[in-house]
Amino acid sequence: MSDVELDQAFFKAGTSFDRAMPGESLTRDPDDRLPFEQPPKFTDRKEALEYYFELFTEEDNYVGIMDTLESGVSIMEVVQVFLMQGFRDGLVNPDMILMLAEPLAYMIAALAERADVDFTIMNDPDEMATDEERELPIMNQKLGTIEKPQMDEDFPADLAGKLENVEAPPSLLGAR
Repeated sequence: MSDVELDQAFFKAGTSFDRAMPGESLTRDPDDRLPFEQPPKFTDRKEALEYYFELFTEEDNYVGIMDTLESGVSIMEVVQVFLMQGFRDGLVNPDMILMLAEPLAYMIAALAERADVDFTIMNDPDEMATDEERELPIMNQKLGTIEKPQMDEDFPADLAGKLENVEAPPSLLGAR
């Protein structure tokens, strides 16, 4: 996925108006459920963390995430986009989103440090809230409590080892 495609994906996920109307799910055939109306793909935190680690370290995604961080987007905003898309795709449920937020922020921060990318964890909460932030007050409130992501005792040891060994892809500007 190129930088432009990743930017477009972030924009589309953040500004999508293609949402269900209240009660719309009650008018559809019960056998034709949306992905988030079914049991999630990941019910084990470790499996979900491994999935997101693989997703973040794919070269195209890695470069796109680092470019996004360099442009001033906070880590928690990136985490929120990935987790909300995971919910829409039926990968995780809302409880798992809250359990994954801090470890994913830690992962992205560690990847950014390896690539020597300056980043912010969370933007100033006094800034004007966007429409999507107004729609997700509970999620933003919970994500706002994470000031400095840390690797907790439940963070998988094998994933921590992989995170230590990730090398940043070579910079196109550094090749000059």
